Amino acid sequence: MTINNKQSKITPAFSSENAFKNNNRSIHLRLLAWIPALFVAAAIFWFSSKPAVESTEMSDSVSRLILLIGTKFGFFRGDPTQYADLIELMSFPVRKTAHMTEYLVFYGTVRFGLHFSYRTPMIRRRLFAAFAIVFCYACTDEFHQLFVPGRAGRFTDVMIDCFLVLVVTVICFTPSQTEPVGKI
Repeated sequence: MTINNKQSKITPAFSSENAFKNNNRSIHLRLLAWIPALFVAAAIFWFSSKPAVESTEMSDSVSRLILLIGTKFGFFRGDPTQYADLIELMSFPVRKTAHMTEYLVFYGTVRFGLHFSYRTPMIRRRLFAAFAIVFCYACTDEFHQLFVPGRAGRFTDVMIDCFLVLVVTVICFTPSQTEPVGKI
């Protein structure tokens, strides 16, 4: 008597193989894959719905924290309370870096959602779709800021928000040396 030692192939419940089986479970998994993107989009909306005074205070508190840490490590000398001009100078880069970072995180979560819901052999289409979704959301976010006291909607802000997203998309579009060209 021989015993068959073959083990059945077990795939994780949240794998791309299971996500595309034609059943109710796959629909639920496809929807679940979009939850992180929805949370990040809601966070972006919440941050941009703050009036200008609150938004400036939030970025100034981050600038104060950076100065405090820099003082502790010896990068700055003196009392951090005397750095009012430096805090004002740091406010713009801190705000824009935060915007670029939150949109880059949003891009990652959108790519995650697309991985499970947009099945295509062409990875570039999924990359472009993710970039297009993030760009359109940035446009709608700037439009939304037109209705927030003290805020303004500017296309230059859309470009700043999407800068890192564009850089990552271009890097992902570039074929690597080890990857066959046909796979992209």
